[in-house]
Amino acid sequence: MKSVLISGAMMALLSTQGMQQAMAQATAQNVERGDELAQIREQLQALIRRVDKLEQQNDALKSENENLKAQDEYLKAETRGLRKESAVHASEVGKIKGSDWASRVALKGDVRYRHEQIRDDTLSSSGDVTADRYRDRVRARINAEVKATETVSLGIGFATTEGGDPRGSNTTLGEVFSRKSIDLDTAYFDWKFSNWGNLIGGKMKQPFFKPGQSLFWDSDVNPEGLAVGVNHGIYFGTAYNYWINEVSGPESAVTSDTMLHGLQIGAKLPVGAATLTLAAHYFDLSAGEGRAPFFSGPNGNTTINIPSGAGTVAVLANDYEVINLGAEFNAMLGDLPLQLWADVAQNQDADDLDTAWSAGIVLGKAGNYRTWELGAGYQVLEKDALFAQLIDSDFGAGNSDNEGMVLRAAYAPVKNWVLNATYFMTERNADVANSAGQVGVDYDRFQVDFNVKF
Repeated sequence: MKSVLISGAMMALLSTQGMQQAMAQATAQNVERGDELAQIREQLQALIRRVDKLEQQNDALKSENENLKAQDEYLKAETRGLRKESAVHASEVGKIKGSDWASRVALKGDVRYRHEQIRDDTLSSSGDVTADRYRDRVRARINAEVKATETVSLGIGFATTEGGDPRGSNTTLGEVFSRKSIDLDTAYFDWKFSNWGNLIGGKMKQPFFKPGQSLFWDSDVNPEGLAVGVNHGIYFGTAYNYWINEVSGPESAVTSDTMLHGLQIGAKLPVGAATLTLAAHYFDLSAGEGRAPFFSGPNGNTTINIPSGAGTVAVLANDYEVINLGAEFNAMLGDLPLQLWADVAQNQDADDLDTAWSAGIVLGKAGNYRTWELGAGYQVLEKDALFAQLIDSDFGAGNSDNEGMVLRAAYAPVKNWVLNATYFMTERNADVANSAGQVGVDYDRFQVDFNVKF
């Protein structure tokens, strides 16, 4: 029995130890499994985080891909549009070039029809009275100005003419419907070398200031040579060197080249709401005395005869070193422009009959629709005051040694169309008798103009 109990106790003890060992082993296994589960859990969480990040990146890539697709479609559409525009531009390139050329060209001109009546009391050397004259004349001019570069402009113009007369572009109707001549009127370049100055070369419009309706220079005279213009603030000026007569051949008293050199300075002064322009002008007819720089005779200037070949030739008795002062006042009289002007000149080379002066007034300005103007002026031009090749060709028959009045009226029924009436009441040979012994010969001239410009 005792041995049985001891055996039972020993078996119980062994069972208890076994159970403890088993429990210890199980606990150890549970700890190990817990560690493994924790590691697995951490790995799963890390994997989930990576999956979330990849999903975010995938969403971003999808968005970028959509944007790229949209940009691709936009670029394709733009490319198609550019191809169409390129085709249109290619087909229109000739038109574009033509339009560019046209934008750099300014074309203008005018046509004038004139009725003229002349009463001249000059007697011939035989004592015959000069018959009154009635005639109709036309003048046509066209001018083009081209902007060749940003600073250089070119001008070229053509006008009707009678024998190349430098003082007029009129041609008289008659001669059994004969063709009328057209000559080169202007041909020049104008280089604006600074914002205050320019250089003009060729056959040009008169570049200097002339007060009001002064007749010291004929408005149709287009000088030939070089001129420099200056314009800075209220001040302006012009210097020029012009050809009057170029002659080749053996040098002699009557075949030397004659030039015209000149300088003008002036200022445009504000006087309240009005403007006063003052200018001083000096010009010198170089190599004029003793020579014959004439287009159609001396036109009243004093001449002397010198031997030439088997006979004699008339040449200028004086040079022409002229000081010229001009003034012009512009203001408004109510709604009408008002202009007062004066011009005076003296030839420093002549000993006598060397002075010219003129003055006048103009009210209104004919140009725009239903505008009008009235003007009056008086002039005295002694025989050798001015080089008569350049003076107005209508006043006193275009000769020096004259004096008298000019009355003018003009009306514009529409823009660019002006009707003019001008009446010259003058005396020729005011100081020196003509070949018939006359002094103070009446010379009246009446003109009515129909003038349209574009």
